[in-house]
Amino acid sequence: MMVSAAATRSTPFFDFAFALPDHLARGADVARDLRGLPQRSDIGNILILGMGTGRSAGLSVRAAGSAAIPVPILVESSYELPACIGERSLVFAVSGSGSTDEVNYAAAASAARGARLVVVSVAGWLVDFAQDSGATLIRIPPDIRFARATFGVVIGSLLTVLQDIGFLPEARLWIESAASQLRRRREELFRDDSIAERLASLLVGRHVLCQGDTPIGATAAERWKAQINQNSKQSASLSEQPNASHNEAVAWDCRSDQTLQRDAAVLLRHGYEDPRVSQRIDRLEQYLSGKVPVHTVRGEGDTPFAALMDLVMIGDVTSLHLADLNGVDPGSVQFISHTVKEGLASPKLGKETAGS
Repeated sequence: MMVSAAATRSTPFFDFAFALPDHLARGADVARDLRGLPQRSDIGNILILGMGTGRSAGLSVRAAGSAAIPVPILVESSYELPACIGERSLVFAVSGSGSTDEVNYAAAASAARGARLVVVSVAGWLVDFAQDSGATLIRIPPDIRFARATFGVVIGSLLTVLQDIGFLPEARLWIESAASQLRRRREELFRDDSIAERLASLLVGRHVLCQGDTPIGATAAERWKAQINQNSKQSASLSEQPNASHNEAVAWDCRSDQTLQRDAAVLLRHGYEDPRVSQRIDRLEQYLSGKVPVHTVRGEGDTPFAALMDLVMIGDVTSLHLADLNGVDPGSVQFISHTVKEGLASPKLGKETAGS
């Protein structure tokens, strides 16, 4: 039985999606005045370890901060560490559950190399390791009980740490600006026949290609893809401009009636695009006309970070409307919860693990 839009907006996942501006502020609050942070001059690179939501949050921090932070920002989602990670590295290990196997092993390996480790988690092995090894610990508020809903808290926390170290003096202003835009967007999305509700009705049953510019639109596209996969139980993929104009665009030349019925492209736009990239996306939209349905979503805000968060909120809410239309439970992730972690043992706790 189909549930009305008003009814679905009362479910926990809608509540968490609409709480994004509040979660950004809460993340900043829990990360303020931490002890034991390194000096800016001691850091030669930054690594963010995360899977799923942790990865999306890490990519968002990199997208917002890479133009202002004068050291490389890496985001890794595997057991392996780049060779450059060592004593002059600042490593954020992010896990909404504390039991993300890849993050746990990579965090232990980072500590063994002498990196300065900051753990962002709620409980579990990763928190125990942080306490045992003397790493800086930021606790995600326990009332945010779904890992996907920790997105805003993690971003607020990471930006605040980078501000306190001296890398991003403007981070607090970015968070406040984004929160203001998200509150405006929340009012719009809460109404019947919102952009998210209309778009969801056009994407039902289709493979959704999410595309945007590097870094803002493409980072939003990564989140859109993940949320459509997990919340809506629907296939989706992502691509980045300008690279997609050099290869992917011509794939749509093999168009057919099936393509028009089974696929859709969502272009994630904003006012901070490079003018040359913006022109290419405009041309792509024209080129795809008649080959595949194309939908454009524009993020707004006073900063690139605000525009990114605006696109994220629209995507999160769209994915939840899609879940309703697909008749699926956005909270059900059986393969991730059970099959992925089956038979995996956490690293051993102790001084040997931390390399001290």
